[in-house]
Amino acid sequence: MAAFRAVIPRSAALRSAQPTLRRFNSSLNPDPEAAKAFVEARKHAFEHAAKSTSMWRNISLFVLIPGAAVLGAYMYKVEAKHSAHQEHILEENGGELPERPNYEYLNIKNKSFPWGQQSLFHNPKVNYPSPDM
Repeated sequence: MAAFRAVIPRSAALRSAQPTLRRFNSSLNPDPEAAKAFVEARKHAFEHAAKSTSMWRNISLFVLIPGAAVLGAYMYKVEAKHSAHQEHILEENGGELPERPNYEYLNIKNKSFPWGQQSLFHNPKVNYPSPDM
């Protein structure tokens, strides 16, 4: 208890030495110029956000979507040529893939897959079979 008696007068003396400041003084007497500046800044921010939103919506609708369609059509054309070339190679070799050099760095498998020797996306028309098969 004696410790509290020693602290109380000291803290009271410290409080009385500090100037008394009223909390939230600005909310009691708002500055009309500051309030007007704040409202103008918020209005400007909303207008800027609306313009930016409109710009990115237009970019998405008129640039990105048609660009994706044009790129899709181009890639379809390229892949159709590639597929025709693969069919031509198969026709020349009687429906089988042509012989390829058996380099030691091709088709390296240190252990077999759980589903068999071929990879999960093996396509027998395009991919060569594993040498272990």
